[in-house]
Amino acid sequence: VFAADSGEAANLTFDVSQLASQQQIEAFSIKSRDSRNASDDSELTHVGESYFDVGFVSGFNQFAYFLSALERHEPTVLVDEFAITRSKDSDQGHSAKLNLAVLVVKK
Repeated sequence: VFAADSGEAANLTFDVSQLASQQQIEAFSIKSRDSRNASDDSELTHVGESYFDVGFVSGFNQFAYFLSALERHEPTVLVDEFAITRSKDSDQGHSAKLNLAVLVVKK
């Protein structure tokens, strides 16, 4: 499944939060950004895009497992951008930020 139904899109923040919880990720936050319709020159008039900003603290392995879980999620969650900043204290997790995109079928 590559695109979410418009009603399903509202549950995506909960789904992504659940994936983070399963990976025992700390200080997790997610917020929706403005959605966009497919560009005017696109033939995809029935598909829009929803965007989310995600931040958390994790180890490098947790980060990789979380990305893998996002890749397997249905509907597909696309990682638009990501950054992970190494912690100065090796006993603490590293700060990570993700920009996610999801295709949404318009009503």
